[in-house]
Amino acid sequence: MTQPVTDGRYDTVADFLDAANNELRNPKNREVRDLFLHTQYRGGWYGAGCGNGDDVQKLLRDGWTEGRQRVDAFMAKLGDVEAMPLDIRRRITRCDFGDHLDIGDVYAGRMATAWTRARRKSAQGPKHVDLLANMICAAGDSAEVLFWRGAAAVALCDKLEAAGYMVRLVVGFGGPHPGGEEVSCRVTIKDHGLPMDIATASAVIMPGFFRAIGHGWIAGHAKYKDPKRGIHVRSCVREEGEIYLSHEVTDERTARRWVEGQIETVNKPAEAA
Repeated sequence: MTQPVTDGRYDTVADFLDAANNELRNPKNREVRDLFLHTQYRGGWYGAGCGNGDDVQKLLRDGWTEGRQRVDAFMAKLGDVEAMPLDIRRRITRCDFGDHLDIGDVYAGRMATAWTRARRKSAQGPKHVDLLANMICAAGDSAEVLFWRGAAAVALCDKLEAAGYMVRLVVGFGGPHPGGEEVSCRVTIKDHGLPMDIATASAVIMPGFFRAIGHGWIAGHAKYKDPKRGIHVRSCVREEGEIYLSHEVTDERTARRWVEGQIETVNKPAEAA
């Protein structure tokens, strides 16, 4: 059963691939869908050494080892960028003896609470973080733009989980369709508390994820006849509270800057606690 092209949601990469290959809302779109998923040759446009959609799907299923190695090298350069662990945050407590004396409490006779002390306390369970990476860009953009956007998402996810957060990573694409529908598709790469293996990580860093499979999914789920050109660049449906990654990342420099900025934002409440 096809999902609506206006709000497609998949719990795993495998579910998304199955839907892209096997669900067809409008039979007239079969040729266009198969063009993106299998036969169209666009050397360099799909990235990862892929020439067509079949190459992209193989790497998505098997894992893009070279891409993961590039992400690991990027992560190594971020060694000094760390999220503050959840279980060692300092919290101020009042007591009868400590580090700082509140003279107002002394004059008021409240000696039992006149002192304050910063104690390390465990957080109330791991905090959930939701991250959405918008994996769509203009047709003329280099495939490297999408690689670095995905690399930034994977790096932030890794940093936050190392600090004790439970991260859900979703990739998406969306925008106005030439046939008149507003496209939106969200694919969960990893859910809270689950690991990210090399195969699923490949989906978020592979340019062909949208350029081949995404276009194929749109053709298969669009109500109207889908032309060979793609949708306008926008975003999928966003959920409240998600950290959103999009066009601010285009290369390694901006990927690092984005990860650093997100970690700094996460650490500020910890430093103030």
